[in-house]
Amino acid sequence: MKRWFVVPLLTIILVFSCFKKSEGLKEADLPMLINQFLMMHVQYHSLDDELSERILNTYINILDYGKYYFYKEDVEKFQVYRHKIDDNINSGQYGFIYEIFSVYKKRFKENMIIFNELLNQKYDFNRDESILVDAEKTDYARNRDEMKEKWRKNIKLQLLNYMSVTKDIEKAKEKLRKKYSLIQKRVEEINEDKILASFVNAFSMSLDPHSNFLTWDEHQDFKISMELKLEGIGVRLSTEDGFVTVESIIPGGAADKLPRDSQLKPRDKIISVAQGGDEAVDVIDMDLRDVVKKIRGKKGTEVRLTVLRKAGDSERDKTSRLVIPITREEIKLQDSEVKSEVFTVDGGKGMKIGYIKLPSFYSDQETGKSSALDMMKNLQRMINANVEVVILDLRGNPGGLLNEAVDIAGLFIHSGPIVEIKDGMNPPNVLYNSDSRTMYEGPLVVLIDKFSASASEILAGAFKDYKRGIVLGPTNTFGKGTVQSYHALPQEKGAIKITTHIFYQPEGNSNQLYGISPDIKIPDMTSIWDIGEDKAKHPLKWKKIKSAEYQPYNRVNQQIVSALAGKSSARVGESAEFRKLNEKIEKFKKQLSNKIISLKEESIIEKQKEKEIEKSMKRERGEKLIDLQNDLFLKESFNITKDYLKLLGR
Repeated sequence: MKRWFVVPLLTIILVFSCFKKSEGLKEADLPMLINQFLMMHVQYHSLDDELSERILNTYINILDYGKYYFYKEDVEKFQVYRHKIDDNINSGQYGFIYEIFSVYKKRFKENMIIFNELLNQKYDFNRDESILVDAEKTDYARNRDEMKEKWRKNIKLQLLNYMSVTKDIEKAKEKLRKKYSLIQKRVEEINEDKILASFVNAFSMSLDPHSNFLTWDEHQDFKISMELKLEGIGVRLSTEDGFVTVESIIPGGAADKLPRDSQLKPRDKIISVAQGGDEAVDVIDMDLRDVVKKIRGKKGTEVRLTVLRKAGDSERDKTSRLVIPITREEIKLQDSEVKSEVFTVDGGKGMKIGYIKLPSFYSDQETGKSSALDMMKNLQRMINANVEVVILDLRGNPGGLLNEAVDIAGLFIHSGPIVEIKDGMNPPNVLYNSDSRTMYEGPLVVLIDKFSASASEILAGAFKDYKRGIVLGPTNTFGKGTVQSYHALPQEKGAIKITTHIFYQPEGNSNQLYGISPDIKIPDMTSIWDIGEDKAKHPLKWKKIKSAEYQPYNRVNQQIVSALAGKSSARVGESAEFRKLNEKIEKFKKQLSNKIISLKEESIIEKQKEKEIEKSMKRERGEKLIDLQNDLFLKESFNITKDYLKLLGR
C-alpha cells in the first residue's frame, strides 16, 4: 500500500553531523537542536517574546512543579528573562539556564532543612484543616513562614497516606524520610547533561505538548514500545523505599522459563546486579532507570540478580537472600499485540461476532512483525469462521506508527484517501489506501474511549467519514491530531520528537483538540478522567481544509444511529448494573475534581481514592479478552451490534 510522506532527512543528517563526539548534551549542542525544532515544526519557525515567556514558565514548572521550592521573589526575579530568552538563544548566551537551576538547587537544600525540622514534630490528625493540591491554583511562598506552612501540610498529607498502610506514625515518618533522602540524592546527581535536557524539553514543550527531547534511556524505552520487544529477562519492575522490586513476570520471558526453585517472584527486592562472572554492583537507592539499564542486555548473555525474599506478609517472617542467574533473551511484549476471538451469541445457535482488540500501532523492521500484518491474520481468522460482523476495539489505544493506521484502514476501506496531512507551509499531503482489494467488507462496529489517541483517532475518523461502521464510546477520543517526526541523535545524546504536521480526516476536519465523537454513547468508567488535548499546555489549533475526494460506504446514516441509540438508551436506563455504574462514575468524578483534601485522620480513605478508582476499573475490565460480565460497556456494545445486524437485514 503506497503512501507519500516527505521528511527533510538530508537536513537532519547535515545538522546532526555537527554534534560533538561525546556522550551527553553539551551547551555547544543547543543551537543545532533548537534550530532543528524550529526548522521542522508545523507552526513555529522562529523565536519571539511569546515563546520566550512560555519557555521560561515551562522551565520553572519542570524544576518546581508543585511550587514547594522557589519563593515568589525568586520567580519574580526570573521574569527579567521573560522576553530575553529568545535573544539569549539567538546570541548563544545560556547562562540563565544554570542561574535558574542554581537557585532551585539552593532552595532545595534550604527546604530539606525545613523538611527535617517539620518531620520531627508531632502531628494532630484530629485537627480540622485541609490542603489544596492543585498547583495551578496555588501560589509560591512569599517568605520562610509561608514555605514552612506549605511543607507542614504537605508532610502531614504524605504521612496520612503512609499511615493508611503502616498504621504507625513512626514507621510512616521513616518511610517519608527515606523517600526524601532518595530525592535529595537524585538532585545532587543532576549534571550538565540533565540540566540542559530539562531546558531543551522546556523549549520543545513550549511549541506544543508533543514536541520533546528524549534522553538516551527514554529513547530506548520508546523503541521498545514501537517494536514490542526488548532484550532482557522479562520482568516488570517498580521502586519503593530505595528498593527495585519485582512487580510481575512476563509470560514466556527468560525469567518465566527458570526452574521452579530458581524463579523470581513478585515482591522480590533486587539488591545487586552482576554481569556474567563480574562482581555484583549494589543497586539499593539507585534510580530505577539505571537499574533497568544494568539488567537489560544482549540476548545470550547472563545477568545475576541478588534478591531479598520474605517468607510471608508478616514483619516477623524471615527474609532470605538468593542469587538468581538469568540468561537474557528477546522478550516479546505480547500485551500490546492484536488479539481476537470469535464470539457466538446465545450459545452455538446464534450469530457469530468477530471481536478484535488493537492496543497499539507497531512495527519491527528486523522481524517484519507489524500491527497491520497481525490485523490481517486476525481478520482472516474471522473470515474463515464466517463471522457476521467485526467489532474493532480501539479503547485505550494511545496511537503509534501513522503508516500502520493507514494500512489497517485499507483492510476495511476500498481505495481512497485515509488521512490528509498538512505542515505549516505546503498544500495537504494525502495518504491513500491504494489497494482496492479490501480484506473485510462486512458490517463493522468500532469502540473508542477517552484514551484512544493519535493513530487510533485517524482510523476511527476515517471509518466515520466513510460511514463504514458504527462508532461507540463513552466520550470523545483524546484529541491528538498532530504528527511527530522522530529522530535519534548520534553519540547516544538521545532523540528528538518534533510536531511537523496536523492531520485531517478525509472530510477536511481534524480531531485535534476535541477528538472523534461516538455515534452512540455508552456509560463507562473511563469518562471520569478529565483529560484530553484541549486540557494540555499550548495545544495547536487548526482550520478546516478542503475535503479529499472519496466515496463513502453509507453503511451508517442518522436514521440507523437514532434507532440504535434509542434501543440502547432504553436498555441502559432499565439496567440496575448501569445505574450502579453511573452512580460510581458521578462519585469518582466528584472525588477527582475535588482538589481540596482534608488532613484529618478519618480522611485516610480519601487519600486512597485514585488507587480505589484504578482497582475498580481493572475489576470491571476483567482478565479475559471478552468479559461481558465485568465490562458493561462491551456488553452493551454487543447488544448494539446485534441490533445493527438486524437493521441491516442480516
